Amino acid sequence: ASLDNSLMVWNFKPQMRAYRFAGHKAAVYTVAYSPHANLIASGSKDRTIRLWQPSVEGKSTVLKAHSGTVRSVSFSNDGRLLLSGSDD
Repeated sequence: ASLDNSLMVWNFKPQMRAYRFAGHKAAVYTVAYSPHANLIASGSKDRTIRLWQPSVEGKSTVLKAHSGTVRSVSFSNDGRLLLSGSDD
């Protein structure tokens, strides 16, 4: 997560960034990964949650369910549910 409205996935073997995802309209405050669904969730000051497919294309689905900054996202242990917390 970062203040430049993006998130990055790093590949530690060659110590290079593997993916950079941009799409939020404001700072990204929280990120979670679900290995079960192979998805990344991010929450932002723009009041949205994005679900990203970790790939070069960086496609995302936008969830607009909050009226305040999204501060926390977390997948359930089985990866079937996504929990979010915000300022609303």
